[in-house]
Amino acid sequence: MSELEQRVIWRRGEGGYHTYRIPALVKTGVGTLLAFCEGRKDGGGDAGTITLLLKRSEDGGVSWSDTQVVVSQDGMTCGNPCPVVDRDTGTIWMPFCKNLTDGPETMICEGKAPRTVWLTKSDDDGHSWSEPIEITQDVKDPSWTWYATGPGHGIQLQSGRLLIPCDHMIGVYMDRKRDPYHSHVIYSDDHGQSWKMGGIVQNGT
Repeated sequence: MSELEQRVIWRRGEGGYHTYRIPALVKTGVGTLLAFCEGRKDGGGDAGTITLLLKRSEDGGVSWSDTQVVVSQDGMTCGNPCPVVDRDTGTIWMPFCKNLTDGPETMICEGKAPRTVWLTKSDDDGHSWSEPIEITQDVKDPSWTWYATGPGHGIQLQSGRLLIPCDHMIGVYMDRKRDPYHSHVIYSDDHGQSWKMGGIVQNGT
């Protein structure tokens, strides 16, 4: 048995970003590996200017492409990439979340800043990505404050359903330290054309 080999895909402080976090990895229908992460410009924390990045490997992870920007927006934190590959169509779907750079998690949980859910896709093996569309109204209950897709990647069930893990906080006390915190899923039964809220796990997950 051969030894496992390690490849550094992104290194902290290189490439114009302070920190790289929240990784996700998928294999496309033609065998390409797509590695996603957040590129954090302002520091290692969850707030500030954050961009969604991608590198591609067509040789099983031996070598990787240059960094590609998938989503970036001035004044916004764009994070929590959670890609899933539709084996039937070849489309790579990537839900993610946005909030204002000056409206971090504490303010979101206090109801003083928005946290929204978005979706982009690639139909050419990850080379290019569609203009993101907002799906907040379909997958986020109005009583929820904080929301995150992932971390990690989604899966496709044998039925064809696309399934994305998420979590959220319910605005009861409007306090991130006291409000109920749950895991949940969102799903699509029409190859990513529409998305719905699925099951919700008990508080504390």
